Amino acid sequence: MRLDIKHWKLLEAVGKYGSLGRAADAIGVTQSALSHRLAEAERRLGSPIFEREGRKLRPTPAGQSLVQAAQLLLPELSRAEKDFEQTAQNASHLVRIGVAAYSAYHWVPGFLASLPVKREKLQVDFVAAATREAENTLLTGATDLLISPVNIDNSAFSSVPLIDDELVLVTHPQHPFADKPWIIAEDLADVDYLTYSLDALPGFEYERFIKPSGIRLRHIQSVEMTDAIVEMIGVDLGISILSKWAITRSLTQKLVAAVPLTENGLPLTWHVLTRKSDAKHPAVQLTLDALCQWFNPR
Repeated sequence: MRLDIKHWKLLEAVGKYGSLGRAADAIGVTQSALSHRLAEAERRLGSPIFEREGRKLRPTPAGQSLVQAAQLLLPELSRAEKDFEQTAQNASHLVRIGVAAYSAYHWVPGFLASLPVKREKLQVDFVAAATREAENTLLTGATDLLISPVNIDNSAFSSVPLIDDELVLVTHPQHPFADKPWIIAEDLADVDYLTYSLDALPGFEYERFIKPSGIRLRHIQSVEMTDAIVEMIGVDLGISILSKWAITRSLTQKLVAAVPLTENGLPLTWHVLTRKSDAKHPAVQLTLDALCQWFNPR
């Protein structure tokens, strides 16, 4: 190999941040040192890896494959080190699970109790960062399993359908909309609408329900945690459109009400995603199988 591990770390960081300064901060070296390291890597390979595009560094066509390899390989190396340390210490295998878009963990106690192995042999952690940075947490190894309400299109991931769900309007139980058999987008024109993201996320309510109607929501408040949105709706401080499964507990406790979107509803399918490189990782596959069995018992 012509490149050392320090060069691969450089490739991953510059590819992620697009600048030597931010990459140097992330790695913990000076910008000058990282610049010399990049020059050394390019000398060893005999061609430029990055090219300037304004103030940013963009991989050359040849450099792009190196950056992608670094993004896949470094998390695997880090995982191998951690697995070795745990095995050496006779600790359990660690599998990290994240839930994308919604902070929905009402199912966790029952799932953990259902695991077919003893707790000392398999440790399951839950990663809150996946709510906002879902794809990145799986790509970098911060999560090993990602439960997502959209099927993320990434060639590095494998995906299995997990839950049949729907997007619903969530209101206070006494709200005038709570008794409607369904609502249409025009009903939302003058309401106090709560959203966890002002970005038009693909596959969610704005793209599939609000935008096609041509209406403009006049009163929008951004609340970046879905739990907080549900609490605000529970005291009649607004309404929102959320995953019905994600608010199961609040619906069961009748803290909020759910109203279908249109006469036919707005279906949503949750998936569980893993890295293809973990296809033979026993702890990840065992946990994946347990998740599928828990949500879809045969």
